[in-house]
Amino acid sequence: MRAIAITTVCLMGVASGFGCSSSSGSPAHATGPACNPCDDGGSGGNGIASPTSGHNVNPDGVAYPRPVTGYGHTPRGNSTQAGSVIQNFKFLGYRDGNRAAGMTTISLADYYDPCQKHHKLLHLAAAAVWCNPCNMETDALVAAKAMLDASGVVVVQALDEGNVGVPATAQDLNLWMMRHSVNFTEMLDPGLANLGSFFKAAEIPWNADIDVRTMEILTAGTGYDPTLDMSVPLAQVAQSPLYPIPVSCP
Repeated sequence: MRAIAITTVCLMGVASGFGCSSSSGSPAHATGPACNPCDDGGSGGNGIASPTSGHNVNPDGVAYPRPVTGYGHTPRGNSTQAGSVIQNFKFLGYRDGNRAAGMTTISLADYYDPCQKHHKLLHLAAAAVWCNPCNMETDALVAAKAMLDASGVVVVQALDEGNVGVPATAQDLNLWMMRHSVNFTEMLDPGLANLGSFFKAAEIPWNADIDVRTMEILTAGTGYDPTLDMSVPLAQVAQSPLYPIPVSCP
């Protein structure tokens, strides 16, 4: 791992977890463009898939949800107050951690599962190479993969920075995956071009749990919870969804 001449401190995050904050004066929200016109599919560009690539339907051909109120960033408030539906963000990365298959475009639509045929919950995480709690969380997610699979939880992680303030590259992603023996889908989100509107760039890791039946954000926040407790969102997806499902499920 490259030496990084920065100072980092740990913060308390959601669920009494640990998070990172850099002293480099990162902006409050590292938002980026939805599309970079210079994108070349990752072969020398910024590694962000253009919005016209990737899937807008799920593996069963069902179109990604388009709520009348639009997409948002707010997690569910209580049993009757629905959270926002997350936008169908698209990334470049390695599906199921398979680097041998090469980089491909990964859409959140790939995990939309109205009838819970394949999984129950999408756990979306964001990390940076420089962040110690991110490294710890990634190792924990790797170790918990079999348990999460058995619970119906699918994990995807987006790597946003290498050094502090420096957008992650394909090389960063490859080294990150080798270092942690990543066994789940790993993607690039350089400079938080997709996820930057959800949290402050300097306060990571960030995690969100998403109901795959509707793509509603159930929980979201910064910080690493060493217990990886997903009992609350798993209980929520065992109940009736708070958004309509557009298909008939058996």
